Amino acid sequence: MINDANNIVLAVLGAVGNGKSSTLNSIIQEPLFQSGRAVGPVTQRIGSCVRHWKLPEVGRTVHIVDTPGMCDSTYKDVENVHLMVEFFKTLSHGVSAFVLVFNIHNTRLDEYTKNMLRLFERLLGPQFWKHVVIVFTHVDEDQRDYLNDNIDALTDPTEGFVKVIHQWFQLSYQPPLVFLSNRDTRYNQYARDCFMELYEAVVSVEEGARREKFTCTWFQEINNRVGVVQDNFIVSSIRSAAASVPQMVQAGTRAVSNVCSVM
Repeated sequence: MINDANNIVLAVLGAVGNGKSSTLNSIIQEPLFQSGRAVGPVTQRIGSCVRHWKLPEVGRTVHIVDTPGMCDSTYKDVENVHLMVEFFKTLSHGVSAFVLVFNIHNTRLDEYTKNMLRLFERLLGPQFWKHVVIVFTHVDEDQRDYLNDNIDALTDPTEGFVKVIHQWFQLSYQPPLVFLSNRDTRYNQYARDCFMELYEAVVSVEEGARREKFTCTWFQEINNRVGVVQDNFIVSSIRSAAASVPQMVQAGTRAVSNVCSVM
């Protein structure tokens, strides 16, 4: 069932505390992925499962993949590099959409986030952008007026968030942008409408690729290997990609190098 061609495969990326796990829980209407507001990372392992997409109920299943806060701790230690290995192995059969999750209360595009996106582009190729959906969470109904300035700044056609990403990576198009509320999704029509917009954005990137999941040469090469050889190949690829990004955190590059020597 995991490799069912009709499944939506959703990979969710973003910094710690931005609402990745809460968003996935809302989609399937189950408290399956650990979430919370505690200080420090909540998701400590790769979470992956197949469920029905229930918000909205669309009659399709979704293979959902939750990750640690990769913006904050991708290269912190050996454990996190192993998590990245598991993450990419999970996705190597194809991805419907990469959902980049940000918090509406922190709209600054910092260098670490930029470098994470550079790393993904290096590993997956520029075509990965055609499957990206950008999400801002915590856009609750009772705060919508208060957040209007933030929303206007993000959607500005010349200086907005998506436009800046478009310029940074020299994209020929702009990824869809969705504002989400995870509050009371069972009964709050406003929140439910937000998730309908998310589903429609995911479908739009699917249809843009003729309903085909994203894959790339690197994913194919992963699937051509097994066991330790496969793991080492992923780690060495991450190491090479990180080294090609001049601004990449040096401690992180060393961590990847260390893992390459022991796997």
